[in-house]
Amino acid sequence: MATTAQILSNQQNAQHSTGPRTPSGKQASSLNSTRHGLTSQLVLLPGEDAVPYEAFRAKLLTELAPEGTVEQMLAQTICDTQWRLERARRNEANILALPNFEELPEAIGAIEDPAERAAMIEAYACTKYERALHNIQLHEGRLGRGLSKALDDFRATQQLRRDALDTQMTEAINTRNRYLAIERPFEPADFGFVFTIAEIDRQNERRHIHFDPANPNGVPHVETKTENQARRAQTLNEFRHAAAR
Repeated sequence: MATTAQILSNQQNAQHSTGPRTPSGKQASSLNSTRHGLTSQLVLLPGEDAVPYEAFRAKLLTELAPEGTVEQMLAQTICDTQWRLERARRNEANILALPNFEELPEAIGAIEDPAERAAMIEAYACTKYERALHNIQLHEGRLGRGLSKALDDFRATQQLRRDALDTQMTEAINTRNRYLAIERPFEPADFGFVFTIAEIDRQNERRHIHFDPANPNGVPHVETKTENQARRAQTLNEFRHAAAR
């Protein structure tokens, strides 16, 4: 354990440290986290072509179709993590191919069968670069777990948004139907709905409409998912009881 005098001395020495001063030193320091390119906060490494990344990003975002800040953030995380994961796989393949550009042990070089020779070269690479391959596999595992979590979070967030919109649409349809029954004008924005009347009417036609006989105005009530499931379960129970008699 450091003594008080040693701690004070270290603090005084730290005051004289200003970090790298030359341009080359500053550049090297700023890129310390990009040495293996897997845990770097920079998505693209120095010299890496941005065009394939942007094309991949555009395609992925089109498929995920994120809406809102949270979904967009998660979609970007998915994109960047997958890009790093692909880089890790390329690095692993490149390491396994290195012996093909080096002087091979005499025993391997003497193998005539191409398939057997390739297998031995790969085995040789696994032994020679065992530590580097192990590090890449560790990072690949972490990236894979991070990607899986980001995908789960994205799907959950997207589903919450869809459920909220579905609930709001149900309320909009019910409100629309009530106003039609009493022949009064209905403007969705007045009730905080984000849908147009055309969208509400279109959904009204697609959904299951359940008429409540207790409703004096005969206004159709659009069942929620829970109500629909409960009614179907009740109908099934009634059918079973009738069949058992």
